[in-house]
Amino acid sequence: MQGNIETYLAYGSVKSAWVTLFITSIIMGVLYVIKPLVSEDSDVNDIEAADKRSTGGFMSRFGVAYNAMRDNAFFHLIALCLNTFGMGSTKALSVLSWIYFIITVLYCIGLLFIDHKFVRAICNLIFFVLILIMSILAFKHGW
Repeated sequence: MQGNIETYLAYGSVKSAWVTLFITSIIMGVLYVIKPLVSEDSDVNDIEAADKRSTGGFMSRFGVAYNAMRDNAFFHLIALCLNTFGMGSTKALSVLSWIYFIITVLYCIGLLFIDHKFVRAICNLIFFVLILIMSILAFKHGW
């Protein structure tokens, strides 16, 4: 995929991969707005301390879901930037980005109902492997 940037950005797979990050940022923004509304702490800046003191109800887990969405969006951004700047995005990256997005959304919904350290560890391992594969694609097809 060596060539000029206009031709590269015209590929649908490049746009599709970035759409997943855009949708993730929208969901993260919604959780960002909801998080202070459902927090049991009066100080919005100390959400982490509020999560530690909370009774563990459904509404108090929005902060945990927001943090997971934020972390996954950050890692996804890194992988997409590596691929885009190296002009190495392929259809495989687009497919992996959609898989990553779907698993992230399901994981955040799951965190609202189930908060178990082994479930979180397994999901985080899956996220790490997917990001690693997307980053390897950047160096295989680009750079």
